[in-house]
Amino acid sequence: MSLADTKKVLIVDDSKMMRVLLARVVKSDASFEVAGEAENGQAALDFLSETAIDLILLDIEMPVMDGVEALRQIRLKHNVKVIIVSSLAQVASVQAAEVKQIGVDGIVDKPGGAMDPSLADKKGQQLIALMHEVTTRQ
Repeated sequence: MSLADTKKVLIVDDSKMMRVLLARVVKSDASFEVAGEAENGQAALDFLSETAIDLILLDIEMPVMDGVEALRQIRLKHNVKVIIVSSLAQVASVQAAEVKQIGVDGIVDKPGGAMDPSLADKKGQQLIALMHEVTTRQ
């Protein structure tokens, strides 16, 4: 696979630890590269105004601008795939329904509590599979 085929990913989460964990997941698959990180929705929008991205991994609960509002703004201004990665995005949650209505491409609930490496690996595999599915969808 050439570098040109690599999908550029923006990781948006207010937790530095979660950004590191998500970057590790992204880097585990040669199809993807971490193009940048942002600690809130506004920082993500600023980044998007300057850099072309294929996929955003977006948390919901963040200061300054949360993921729901960021997704609204992204949908208005950018043609980019977005996967919500949030502990608030359980299947039947209000937030999951809201982001689906706005037009999110996928949702993964992030591991909460104490970080069990095997759990993180399992979630990472789910996330990579969803990233491939979303980025190949038209």
